[in-house]
Amino acid sequence: MTVLVVIAVVAAGWFGVGWSRALFVDKPIAAARDSALTGAQQAAINLNTVDSADIEGSFENMRSSITGEKMNQDLQATIDGLTDQMRESGASSRAELIHGTLTELNTDDGTAKALVVVAVTTTWPDRFNRVKVTMRLDVEDVDGVWRASSVEPVGGRIPLEEGRIPVDPTPSDMATAPDGDTGGQ
Repeated sequence: MTVLVVIAVVAAGWFGVGWSRALFVDKPIAAARDSALTGAQQAAINLNTVDSADIEGSFENMRSSITGEKMNQDLQATIDGLTDQMRESGASSRAELIHGTLTELNTDDGTAKALVVVAVTTTWPDRFNRVKVTMRLDVEDVDGVWRASSVEPVGGRIPLEEGRIPVDPTPSDMATAPDGDTGGQ
């Protein structure tokens, strides 16, 4: 009987240590990993999305996803170079997440590295193109929000699709058939 009690106490201690480790160590690390990956993915989307109808709002979304003097300087240079060009062209770009993964996580320093792949669709009034973009991002936890501290393209843009945007026919362009004529037999 004493042997069974000793075995039960040892088993309870063993599983209790495992349970407490999962609760107090592994769970916070998993939450940080998920949060860092979500932040990196959102940064990649925001940095590749520009609406020519709301350029200022687009740049504010970008600012909300970055941190550090270099990233802010790079964004300002982009803003200075693209604002008028975007307005004049009527072009807009929208990024969609394809895949993302963390390659490093340091919970002590609040830093991580990620690879993120997005599909970027750019539309002009008469055409569109869609490309795949892969980026390496360094992200930092800034007051509970993971933001990009550096972004580097990996390889070139991979074309996925392109074409013309159909023009809606105007009423004068549409042929009208006499009443009752269905065009068939």
